[in-house]
Amino acid sequence: MLTDILAGVICGLLMGTVSLTAIVYIFFTNRDLYDRLAKRLPQGIPPTFIMLSLVIGLPPTWAVWGAVAGALYNVALDLSPGAGLGSSNLIFTLAIICLAALVMLVALFLILRHKKWGLLLLSMSLPFVGIFAWLLPLIAHWR
Repeated sequence: MLTDILAGVICGLLMGTVSLTAIVYIFFTNRDLYDRLAKRLPQGIPPTFIMLSLVIGLPPTWAVWGAVAGALYNVALDLSPGAGLGSSNLIFTLAIICLAALVMLVALFLILRHKKWGLLLLSMSLPFVGIFAWLLPLIAHWR
């Protein structure tokens, strides 16, 4: 069980790095993002605080999600120990793919409204599936 959770934390930190890359892309492509944030935030909260909170808080948040995913992977191994789709557990991999498909549906809706945000969410879904559906089981069984 501990190996699965540790594998999940590693995968979560990797996904946190991918998310940070996306956030840095957003920061550098939207030159007026700081001004727009300053207009929307309550008085006294600087946009720098929000940006630094994202940059500092995102990797640990993904690590916690990874730990949960590792625990769920362990439960999925106990319930249904069959391999499939290139993974050591078919049920877990299908659950991750279905979760990513739901996120992709939201992304398709956002593409209709805000093309850049939807494409960014779509491009984040593919690493999510690769990291959690296939890399997590691979790391968990790596000895």
